Amino acid sequence: MPYSQDIPAALLESPSFQLDRLRRRTREEVELALQPDNTTLREYWVMTCLADRDAASQTSLCELLAIDASDMVRIIDALEERGWAKRERDPRDRRRQIITLSAAGRHKRVELNRLVSNAEDRALDESTQKQLKHLRKLAAAIIASEEEDQHSHSAKQEQ
Repeated sequence: MPYSQDIPAALLESPSFQLDRLRRRTREEVELALQPDNTTLREYWVMTCLADRDAASQTSLCELLAIDASDMVRIIDALEERGWAKRERDPRDRRRQIITLSAAGRHKRVELNRLVSNAEDRALDESTQKQLKHLRKLAAAIIASEEEDQHSHSAKQEQ
């Protein structure tokens, strides 16, 4: 990767460029850590969402994680093949798939969570705790703002 003095100042000052570099750095480290378990970051994200609630529909997972529906099918297929997730028809709406984590999936997610956390720490090892706290606070504010924008956009469309 080029040194920062090789990168034009305009790019170094660009939030989109900065965020992309940060995303790439952390994602590469996390994917490397998940490789021995033959697991992807997106699979980990889905498992984390499922661990946070008892069940979720494929559609809600797609919306929550901004993952294409066909990609989500492949992710859930992979989790099912390993026995980490179960896909069932919603008894109230047979067209809808409900996804849950199996006991093995819950156990594996805890293990993967440690791997991901350690990998993120390695990727950001030069950052201070204070900087990371500010980064998390900024990211949470941006995400909250995006959700508010989507909510107000939806409300306007319903009118």
